[in-house]
Amino acid sequence: MAVGESDRIDAVLTALRGLLMAVAALLAFIYPAQAVRFLVLAGGGLLLIDGALGLAAMKFSGPRTNIFWFELVRNGLSIAAGLIVLFSPVLLGIFSLSFMTSLVGLLAVLVGIMEFLSGFIDHERGSRLWPAMIGGGLYIVFGLALLFIPLSSAVVLVRIVTALMILYALLLFYRAWAMRTAPAA
Repeated sequence: MAVGESDRIDAVLTALRGLLMAVAALLAFIYPAQAVRFLVLAGGGLLLIDGALGLAAMKFSGPRTNIFWFELVRNGLSIAAGLIVLFSPVLLGIFSLSFMTSLVGLLAVLVGIMEFLSGFIDHERGSRLWPAMIGGGLYIVFGLALLFIPLSSAVVLVRIVTALMILYALLLFYRAWAMRTAPAA
């Protein structure tokens, strides 16, 4: 596969992540009460798909640099958080809802920190510092909201998460546009 073709696929996958986030956020904003019930599955699915698309955008045929392992762990944490949420009906027999919410919140904070730090580390893909900082910050805020907002305030949490998802989607669209318009290396 040519380098230009690989960059185009990376940009398309990043835009797809943004589109997925934007659609989910708009639906949650329009239907907040139903979103509370759906949030568990949708949130888990989004985390899982975000991690999977992040893995798909990685260059596994290249050298195994520090940024490769960093991205691999970041995407793996996102997938792990998504799986925990998706399998929560089964896991609720073993763990409490409070524990699982805290665990997913902690994983989201770790993903956010790694996303934040990737702006300082990954200069190969034309990443700019501020989009990585904003994206990481959004994941961190989401994780902190899960950790510190009581589940009884679920509608408030849905509104906060919706705003964060829309901001993250806009950021992903910007990244895709920047990747698409960046000169080929």
